[in-house]
Amino acid sequence: MLNPKTKIQGSRIILTKAEKSFAMAQNHFMAFKESITELAPWLSWATPDYKVEDSYEYLLQCSQKWNKGEDYTYIISDNSTSFMGTISAANIHESDKTMEIGYWIATKYAGKGYMQEAVSLMEKEFFGQGINRIVIYTDVLNLKSANVAQKRGYVLEGISRQSNWDKTEQRYRDRNVFAKLKQDFEKEKQEA
Repeated sequence: MLNPKTKIQGSRIILTKAEKSFAMAQNHFMAFKESITELAPWLSWATPDYKVEDSYEYLLQCSQKWNKGEDYTYIISDNSTSFMGTISAANIHESDKTMEIGYWIATKYAGKGYMQEAVSLMEKEFFGQGINRIVIYTDVLNLKSANVAQKRGYVLEGISRQSNWDKTEQRYRDRNVFAKLKQDFEKEKQEA
C-alpha cells in the first residue's frame, strides 16, 4: 500500500491532505462558486445546485478514501490562501504501478503555473512511492487542462472516444489520454 505524505511543500504552493471540516468545506464551496462558469463544462458535479453540504460530504469521502488507500486528494494552497483547488491520485493499481491524476483550480489562480507545480509535486511523491505510470485524462475541448499535462511533459497517447457521458449536453464526449512514465520523470530530473 502506498504511504504518501500528508503535506508536500513546493516552491509556491503547499499540498495538504484533504480533511473534513466545515471551514474547509466553506473554502471549497466559495472557490467552486466563484469558478462555476469555468468548471461546469468539464466537471459533472459543477452544477448550480451544488451546496456547501456537498463540499463537506466530498471532503468526508476524500478522508475516508485516503484512510483506505483508495485515493489521495490534496488541497492546493499557498502561504496566504487556504484553498486554491484540489489535486488527486486516483484509480491506483498497485499491482500494475499505475494511477491517474485529476485536478481543478479556482479561476483566479488559473494560468499562473500553480497546477503545473502541483502536478510536479504529485509526480515526485508518487513516482517516489513506486508508481511507474501516471495518466491524466482531459476532455478534448478542455485546452487549459490539456495544456497542464503537455507542459509537464505528458505524452498524448490517444483519444478515448465517447468515454464520458455529459448529462448537461445529453451526449458522449471524447477524452485525451496523456501519460508519463517513471523513466520520463527520471530523465527530466537528469536534464534539469
